[in-house]
Amino acid sequence: MVIRQCRSWFGRFGQSKSLDKEEFARRKADVTRTYGPLPAGEVTICVDGKRVYHRPEPGACWQHPAVAAQRRARYSKSGTRTDLLGALAPREGKLTLECTPCADGAAVAQFLAGIVRKWVAAGYRLVHLVLDNASTNTAALKEAVLAPWLSSLQVHWTPTHASWLNLAEPMWSSFHRAVIRGSYFPNHEAVVTVAAAYAAYWEAHPREYRWPKPTRQKRRPPPLPRWKRLLRTPVIS
Repeated sequence: MVIRQCRSWFGRFGQSKSLDKEEFARRKADVTRTYGPLPAGEVTICVDGKRVYHRPEPGACWQHPAVAAQRRARYSKSGTRTDLLGALAPREGKLTLECTPCADGAAVAQFLAGIVRKWVAAGYRLVHLVLDNASTNTAALKEAVLAPWLSSLQVHWTPTHASWLNLAEPMWSSFHRAVIRGSYFPNHEAVVTVAAAYAAYWEAHPREYRWPKPTRQKRRPPPLPRWKRLLRTPVIS
């Protein structure tokens, strides 16, 4: 797992409002604190979404018949994509995936309610939820289906343009390399099948995500051959 830090929170290409450095440091510390040891009965869950576009055949992109040919190939129309919702417990190595045609506020709220219900039933009294500030996430927390579980929930928002603080991001990188790269999915059912297979594989081979990633030990260079060491020996004339 590699977490690549960036400085885009200063403002991306001059199009977004700069975030105060102290506010960024505070929110970063609030998120990373949940990745450390927690009191008994508390668990950290990282939630994020990913979009998969449907392709009718290998190497082709979806083109709706009612859309002109000069429009972009990946036409974002209902029925041409599948949204995946993922909930990762980084220390416990547990992963939950759910596919939905559209990850709006209601769908995200239903997903979060099921996640919190499962962990509360497992004996945890408090769930630390790591989310980005997407509009669907903020709308989900206002849905009625999530209201009964708000007392068992504590939300930690990642700073703007700092998605690398969410440990669900490296999980999606692994998912992309294992599932999406080199594949095509003609419909929603194909994405549901492969997501279920990936979740079953993860259940059989869980892995723990840590923050920060331990630094690698640098390899010592191999010793020089004897003849090269002889050439470096100074000659006294």
